[in-house]
Amino acid sequence: MMKVIAFGEALIDMLALPEAGQRKFLEQPGGAPANVAVGVAKLGGDAMFVGQVGKDMFGDLLVRSMSGYGVDTSALHQTPAAMTALAFVSLDPDGERSFAFYRNRSADLLYRVEYLPDTVFDSPAIFHCGSNTLTDDEILNTTLDLMQQAREAGCLVSFDVNYRHNLWPNGTTPAEPIWDAMVASDLVKLSREELEALYGDEKTLVQQLLDAGVKLVLITDGGNPLNAYWSDGNAQVAPIAADMIDSTAAGDAFVAGLLHQMAAQGIARDKLESWVNDQKFEEALTYACRCGAVAVSRYGAFVALPTAEDL
Repeated sequence: MMKVIAFGEALIDMLALPEAGQRKFLEQPGGAPANVAVGVAKLGGDAMFVGQVGKDMFGDLLVRSMSGYGVDTSALHQTPAAMTALAFVSLDPDGERSFAFYRNRSADLLYRVEYLPDTVFDSPAIFHCGSNTLTDDEILNTTLDLMQQAREAGCLVSFDVNYRHNLWPNGTTPAEPIWDAMVASDLVKLSREELEALYGDEKTLVQQLLDAGVKLVLITDGGNPLNAYWSDGNAQVAPIAADMIDSTAAGDAFVAGLLHQMAAQGIARDKLESWVNDQKFEEALTYACRCGAVAVSRYGAFVALPTAEDL
């Protein structure tokens, strides 16, 4: 079993629960890369989280929660110099979520390369991150540096676009730094909504990514089929039917399921190109879709992610 190392934001989702005409909030540990680490661990995998939270009640909760699910938090840094980020989450009647972020100079944005323990990349692993650590120059440079270190150490690099427009300062062009991170990756996952908002045409973007050296591009589309592309082929996988009440952790559950299967099968960088032409690849995509289906049928993030027994 290879290790999955997730880097990025760990935060608290404050989930809005309508009750007797007033809004109440339930604190839920989350953050996309943290969700992926917990998702892998809950499925029985070997997961590590790299990042920073505040030395405050919410940071303590995140460390305690991730550790409780079996995630290696030895590279999770706590700082008294900044607060843990918060995301207030509201759900529409169909379970689709919207976010309001409290993340101005929060602890996750202040993580720096020098905080990384020397031994993190000692063994080949899967390194995963997303676009929420690209939103200002310093954390962008940190993310790209860690991606480069991971590749030089022989790790397979996974990137989930996970675009949140309200995290980006006014006047910035998210498509450019996100492109830089995508082409530094072996595996790129993005939703159709993100693709259309940032780049427009699926065929053109996919070909550009493959030409740039990305080995696998996955495009999810909610309840519609998933499209997978690689240098000499493509595949389409139908999603798993589910009664959706909260889509908060859907994409992260999918990514966790896929990376867990890759880690269990020992799919290192040099094996990825041959693996996508194997039957086990489509089986892994179906497994990942099942993880997403379980997650959307529950409220929250960490708590919504499935175990092997759930599947």
